[in-house]
Amino acid sequence: MMRWLALLVAMLPAVASAQTVFPDAPREDRLPNGMRVISLRTDSPGIVAYYTLVGVGARDEVEPGHSGYAHLFEHMMFRGTERHPQADYEAAIQGFGADNNAYTTQDFTLYTVTAPSSVLAQVVELEADRFQNLSYTEEAYRTETGAVRGEYDTSAARPSTRMWETLSEIAFSRHTYGHTTLGYLRDIDRMPEEVAYSRRFFQRFYTPDNTTLIVAGDVDHDQLLALAREHYGRWRGRRARSRIQAEPEPTEGVRRHIDWPAPASPRMYAAWRTPAFVSGRTDAARAAALRDTAALRVVHGLLFSESAPLYQRLVVEDRSVIELGSWAGAHSIDPHLFVATAVLAEGAEFDATLGALQGAIDALAEGEVDAERVEAVKSHVRYALLTDMQTPSDVADMAARYIAVGGSLDALDGYLAALAAVTPADVSRVAGELLTESRRFVVTLARGSAE
Repeated sequence: MMRWLALLVAMLPAVASAQTVFPDAPREDRLPNGMRVISLRTDSPGIVAYYTLVGVGARDEVEPGHSGYAHLFEHMMFRGTERHPQADYEAAIQGFGADNNAYTTQDFTLYTVTAPSSVLAQVVELEADRFQNLSYTEEAYRTETGAVRGEYDTSAARPSTRMWETLSEIAFSRHTYGHTTLGYLRDIDRMPEEVAYSRRFFQRFYTPDNTTLIVAGDVDHDQLLALAREHYGRWRGRRARSRIQAEPEPTEGVRRHIDWPAPASPRMYAAWRTPAFVSGRTDAARAAALRDTAALRVVHGLLFSESAPLYQRLVVEDRSVIELGSWAGAHSIDPHLFVATAVLAEGAEFDATLGALQGAIDALAEGEVDAERVEAVKSHVRYALLTDMQTPSDVADMAARYIAVGGSLDALDGYLAALAAVTPADVSRVAGELLTESRRFVVTLARGSAE
């Protein structure tokens, strides 16, 4: 257990120990090349989820003109190797009766395979080969950049994409969270001519010390470790350092409106700058940051669940808002955003809706916090986390996300310990310190002439 987690638990007398959510204790080893191997045994006879976490996302795209490459490699990694060309790889996966996929976030990329446990050895060999020996021609590279451009075009047709792009840009002037995972369109259009850069990107970030193998389900850790040593042990490389600029603390809010050229209900994103999932140079600072993260999660539940007074007033009683929600599980490595979303009824006013949101937050800051509802939200969050882990894939995905933003599975234990100890005073404090108008960024969208 990390020292900061031990300190956190010591700070919270109501919590006797870290509260793990896994039925069996996770097992972890590290290969000499730095790659981590983690197993999470679950009661799932005959099934394993084989997840490969790579610590690279949009936040690592620091060079001007080169956004979107973490997402591009989500595509490129399925292009095969000399030993297992693309068609052979896919045929093998299908022959196992397995499913495979991948996704990219601002902080990490995750590759997923769910397969019968009886073919674990073959899966290890296939996956180890493609992560060490990815091979693609310039023609194949150009094909994938075209696919990325098509994905961008499809996404850009949705109001939510344009709003998220705009919100990111106004909220982050220096940090790479200022661009989305897909990247800027101008950079995507340049990708076909950047095959040499793409190979350097792969070498910089697809390294053993930047990779964590997470296997959940019907898995024997000793067997997994032996297979990992055999097939990944000769992998070499060290992750390049990403020189990410720190974002200054906001001093005044920013608001932007988008005229949308097609029919669309009026909608709004309101966001407040909040700390990273866990951060700080000292153990005490890291424990305090995690306490803030947990308290903010409770704020999400207090304001935006369907039973919340704010939701009942705007959606059920006034009917001025059609949909009201928030991005409650959006944890991040660096300071990011607490995001609330609203789709307005025709004729409803943005200012009135924004005023209602800020007013509800300000009421929390002033101490209007129902202690019973705080406890109910805490219980619901923990229950929801448990029910989100019904399959080996669920377990592996949950583990990957907390390892990615918190550094290890201890981060999940620490988060649950902090959540259990959140008090009404904590809720008031984070609302008053972090969710203020001076830290707020707002994007609105409504039908209008094209910009």
